[in-house]
Amino acid sequence: MAIPDSVQCKLFRAQEHFQELQTAAMKFYDANPARIERLPEGSPDEFWGKIVCDAPIPKRIPLIIGDCLQNLRSSLDYLVWELVLAANNTPNHKNMFPICTTPEAFKGQLERHRLDGVPPGAIAEIDALQPYHEGKDADGDVLATIDKLCNTNKHQRILTTVLYGTQAPKDFAVEEIDGQTYAHVSFESILKQGTKIGPFPMVNGPHGYLPKVNNPNFVSFIAFDDWTPQNVDVGHTLSIFIGFVKQFMPKFEKFFV
Repeated sequence: MAIPDSVQCKLFRAQEHFQELQTAAMKFYDANPARIERLPEGSPDEFWGKIVCDAPIPKRIPLIIGDCLQNLRSSLDYLVWELVLAANNTPNHKNMFPICTTPEAFKGQLERHRLDGVPPGAIAEIDALQPYHEGKDADGDVLATIDKLCNTNKHQRILTTVLYGTQAPKDFAVEEIDGQTYAHVSFESILKQGTKIGPFPMVNGPHGYLPKVNNPNFVSFIAFDDWTPQNVDVGHTLSIFIGFVKQFMPKFEKFFV
């Protein structure tokens, strides 16, 4: 049997917010908010620079990100609620989907009755998804990151974003699909590249003494400025989060019969 409608509706709403984010980000990019500014370093005959943003990132963009994350996180809590109902038990306000980076924390959540009424087999599936299984890398786990970002957005402040820009790495490629231009690039390569651009030789030309750029490709995008996904494209990050949750949901279908 399929995952209950309430859970699927939350996932669908997260996807809608993701699409809304894509539209808002594209509108921001179309306004060409970025420019290259020279850095005061290097010799006079070479150019080092960085990409800077002349316009603030619209406030609605981090708000949309927060809404997307909250719906995604809520789908997990809804799942636990539905699992209790499917087992012919009565859910209560203590039920929720725990996300723990240590075994002790998960045990503590069980003692706080987070999974009371959930079938043992489903508890085992939830346990298997816990970030603590990643050991020292638990804080960077997808669910752990979703949880941290959600808690920040819900209880503390609006999530922060920045325009991250750099020289395009060697694995950068551009493809046009249905009239839209898409870039293919490894974010690991982008982060290794760093934000400095250059060096380029300064030469005299028809427009003055300017840098000679052999590779004209530069990349810039709206990135998280919080926690593990810092400096990674917000759209890329959210697509991974949504895909991860959708991928493991079928594991729980057997409990809804």
